[in-house]
Amino acid sequence: MNDHVAVTKNNIIITENTATKTNTVLTIPAPRSAALATKPYPVAGPGFVVVEVEVAPVCNEGRIYRDHQFEWHDSPEHLGHEGVGTIVETRPRSRFEIGDRVVVFQGNSCGKCFVCTQGLSPTHCLGIPYEGYEDGMAPQDVTAGLLGIEKVNGSDSGGFGMVRYRLAPEHMVMRLPDNLSFHHAASANCTLGCTYTAAEESGVKAGDVVLVGGVGFIGMGAVVNALHRGAQVVVLGRNSYRMDLCRRLGATAVIDPDSDDWLDQIHALTGDRRGVDVAFECSGAPYYLERCMAGLRRYGTLFSMGFNDAAVRFSPSILNDLMDRHINWTGGHDVRFRDRDGLLRMLCDPQVQNRIDMIVTHTYPMSRAAEAFETALTKNCGKIYLLPQH
Repeated sequence: MNDHVAVTKNNIIITENTATKTNTVLTIPAPRSAALATKPYPVAGPGFVVVEVEVAPVCNEGRIYRDHQFEWHDSPEHLGHEGVGTIVETRPRSRFEIGDRVVVFQGNSCGKCFVCTQGLSPTHCLGIPYEGYEDGMAPQDVTAGLLGIEKVNGSDSGGFGMVRYRLAPEHMVMRLPDNLSFHHAASANCTLGCTYTAAEESGVKAGDVVLVGGVGFIGMGAVVNALHRGAQVVVLGRNSYRMDLCRRLGATAVIDPDSDDWLDQIHALTGDRRGVDVAFECSGAPYYLERCMAGLRRYGTLFSMGFNDAAVRFSPSILNDLMDRHINWTGGHDVRFRDRDGLLRMLCDPQVQNRIDMIVTHTYPMSRAAEAFETALTKNCGKIYLLPQH
């Protein structure tokens, strides 16, 4: 890579020496501790761009901050997978230009396997050997996930989202429409993005009744997606802050799952169907999985979008819960390639943008990330944004 990169500011071409620049990276070095670290500026190889991150949304980092337990693809100095920003560096023959405003979708898929060539979700790329996880999958050998980005570029920083400068594979980046702000576009991954794909796969349509259980910011995204498609939404939840927020978003009903008659209330709302058409379970807790499954009509669809512990097991009755009622049960992590255009169009809808404004309840400079994570742990919040430039 050249040490000097041309950037355009106010129509003036300026040459910057990247050898003298550094990157700011968020770290969680110990439980209940967050700090900024200075790392070398990212090295971008062919097929990659460098993005100056404007918004880095908080996803599972609150749990990481509390427990200091990491998934296979992250570590104390590799955090965050969502984000939007401005391209500040490209390679020759790139399809992007410096100054492009973009969303970075999570992952680094191979682009060649069955999943990738069918326009499915990059998180499910066959380059990530989930099937071998319990048999000793070595994360450092996986190049299809976020950990592989720095490895394939020979870079000491930039592979993850909670940074000032992020390395992004070109096939995981999309330009933003001029009328889509960074604030609204930042919901395109783990808030309205993964839930957009879930709603598409589940076939949610006008006239359906949709149940959302285990509500955090992903559940709120499911509410918005269902409402956008003209469905009625019933929410199962107990956190008063979040239930009030769901009402403001437009949910038809909010039901306390601890109530003795919670299922009767669902049946009363769904009439002859005796259950909802689609249920989105967004926590992974067996408590909500059981209720979401029970709340479905026959031939209904259960879509899992959350988990709280990889070791947690849920064991439905194959005969009574699935076969006799003909329940379809599936799940997923992120946005399919084929859904990206439709997702960005939806994010330009003024009503959707108003609901995003409701969901994003807190914004912090990245230098105050510990406060952001503490807020996330209270659960008296919706989506939380970090601003790496502050």
